[in-house]
Amino acid sequence: MKPTSVHARIRAGDPDVFRELFREHSAFVYRHAVRYSGDWDAAQDVVSLTFLEAWRLREKVRDEGESVRAWLLGIATNVLRNTSRAARRHRAAMGRVPVVEDVPDFAEGLVGRMAHAGQAAVE
Repeated sequence: MKPTSVHARIRAGDPDVFRELFREHSAFVYRHAVRYSGDWDAAQDVVSLTFLEAWRLREKVRDEGESVRAWLLGIATNVLRNTSRAARRHRAAMGRVPVVEDVPDFAEGLVGRMAHAGQAAVE
């Protein structure tokens, strides 16, 4: 017998209910992510990560007392925090990398020397 409540179907890992969840709530999660991050591209990544996390955490969804939208919003908020923290760490790490002086391009000098060597061989 198939579980009947949405929450039970989520816990059971019913792919149809996750398809429905995505159709019904992905735009809401996207708008939340855009408001939080201010970045439309990053918000698309957050939507993907949110639904992947929802799948991973499906057995932890509570009973009917919690709305599915609130559950997804909580996951999205955590994903946003994690991605923001990772971006800060990346910027900090890049700031610690020493700046390398520009290395001069030796190609023109090499071509010039080769041309002179070719002329000297002909003479």
